[in-house]
Amino acid sequence: MISRQFLIEFKRSFTHKNLLKWLGIILLLPLISFLPVSTGYLYFQPVDVFQETVGFIIPMLFPVLVVFIYLPSFLQEQKNHFITYTRTRVPLNYYILVKGLMNALLTGFIILSMMFFTFIFVTFIEPNFIQIVDYSPPLPGDHEVNVTFSQFLEYGTWTYVLVYSLWVTLNAIVYSTISFLLMIILKKSFVAISVPFLFYHVFNFVSGVFGIAQFSPLSTVFPFNIEQQELWTVFVPLGILLLCISILYLIVIRNKEDWMI
Repeated sequence: MISRQFLIEFKRSFTHKNLLKWLGIILLLPLISFLPVSTGYLYFQPVDVFQETVGFIIPMLFPVLVVFIYLPSFLQEQKNHFITYTRTRVPLNYYILVKGLMNALLTGFIILSMMFFTFIFVTFIEPNFIQIVDYSPPLPGDHEVNVTFSQFLEYGTWTYVLVYSLWVTLNAIVYSTISFLLMIILKKSFVAISVPFLFYHVFNFVSGVFGIAQFSPLSTVFPFNIEQQELWTVFVPLGILLLCISILYLIVIRNKEDWMI
């Protein structure tokens, strides 16, 4: 039953509006972020352009971006009381489970696709067809600036991009899942959607005030604003978020009668 409902939900999600929105995130957003960093800078290699592109606009939009991919559709169903009418056909817990899985799947796929398109664009498309980025071989005394996850560059650029893209994708799924769970138990959906955004930016501010910027959500997901840190530091905010998900999950399953559907 779950697999059948998952397939139905998968087909239902691919509306013209959603496709345009997702293509905008995958293709348009990286290009908008690329333009300001494409000129006026000297780069040693395409991976430097990739880091600058990903680290320019996307970090500030990240917590909004991840809840924008799928959750507006779920919100619309809540407002129209559509979920109530499905009870006669599908058990409610199955239906909500499928919604959560679909949210995670689509959020992860769109963010991962955006990351890969960014890398493919700056590595293959721009150097061969556009050629507006200035590359310069390192001069004596020049040193590449390493950031967190640059440790994986010694295994190859593709390995670095794959590992880092999966890391961003994982965080995107976690943030969107928190909003999804909150939407089930909170009356005000706007608050549920806003919580990841508030955590992301408030924690950034607090970590800066206390001099622990290496643990801020922004610097652990998009570590291009600080020098290279030990890899374990990036798991501190993620661990807090996973703890939040665990608590929210327990609240959701124990208060089924209070679901906002």
